[in-house]
Amino acid sequence: MRSTLTALGTALAILFLATPSMAQSVCGKRSDIVERLSSGFKEQRRSAGLAADGNLVEVFASKTGTWTIIFTKPGGLTCLVAVGENWQKVDEPLNLTGHML
Repeated sequence: MRSTLTALGTALAILFLATPSMAQSVCGKRSDIVERLSSGFKEQRRSAGLAADGNLVEVFASKTGTWTIIFTKPGGLTCLVAVGENWQKVDEPLNLTGHML
């Protein structure tokens, strides 16, 4: 658990302290990134969708609550978008009020 939190903290530091060009460099082969999420953080894919630009967006989460959002470009390059803790699965629909955007 401690090594997981250390690795997660390192990833967060890279994402939050990096300049925009550095943050974009947290990329690689999808298979390598998915393997690291699985073996290092016990994260499995929980949801996925296609963005308007054609990128595959995926959310990975563990039973302990760590989570990672990645995107994969049509050419195959995969990049981390965000990481965090306390992921919760929510099955109930949102109660929206007001006007839809």
